[in-house]
Amino acid sequence: MRAIVRKVSSSFEKALAKYFGSGPTNLNESVKQHEAYVNKLVEFGVSVREIDSHPDYPDCCFVEDHAIVAGDSAMLTNAGHDSRLGERKEVEDALNVDLNLEYMSEGARMDGGDVLKFGNTFLVGHSKRTNQKGIGDLERFLSDRNYGLHVIQVPPESLHLISICTSPAPGKLLAPEGWFRESDFPSEADIIWVPKEEAYAANVLPFGNRVMMAKGYQFTLEILKNLNLEVHEMEMSQFREADGSLTCLSVLYD
Repeated sequence: MRAIVRKVSSSFEKALAKYFGSGPTNLNESVKQHEAYVNKLVEFGVSVREIDSHPDYPDCCFVEDHAIVAGDSAMLTNAGHDSRLGERKEVEDALNVDLNLEYMSEGARMDGGDVLKFGNTFLVGHSKRTNQKGIGDLERFLSDRNYGLHVIQVPPESLHLISICTSPAPGKLLAPEGWFRESDFPSEADIIWVPKEEAYAANVLPFGNRVMMAKGYQFTLEILKNLNLEVHEMEMSQFREADGSLTCLSVLYD
């Protein structure tokens, strides 16, 4: 497993924020939390390539939004917020070392935070950051590689789909109760509902039987333990304030 990550920008306290927080408040703590995240990836055996940050892009550590990986290829997105479009070049250069790259068309918008690989299907959120043209471009990209696509409307309480819905283990999805209906998901999915008060904790990052989760969410912690997973709690308070989650901080690929 390999990962692209990006250092926290010196302007991170100006990062976009609306849903889970009102903006980061402590740059040093943000850097510390990011370093712990990268160290955990390395502990899990991931080969990490770290890109330098850029002071002009407060959100640049959230690299997930710029690429969707399928097999030996990646589709580079057009980020859903104009202020983030300039972040992509460095992510593109890093991925170009290992993967074949394709690009979304003009007018297509998508954040990678709206895309979750679930078996041979990609779940894609239609959100404020991901438009129908972006979904169409991704569908063609995935179809060429024999993957399916399932569209889910992202509830107004969330920025992205996988801010509040991820897969801790094969066949299973975490999602906050009251924000989705079971019929929103593929019929084969086993939906595990978490209290809406712990919606942020529904974003987890699995590596086999080990899983990272945000620290401080007892109900979700017990769910993951009951799945016989080895749970690693991560301090994510500063990233939550910027509407960022565990998955946002890396692009993972084989």
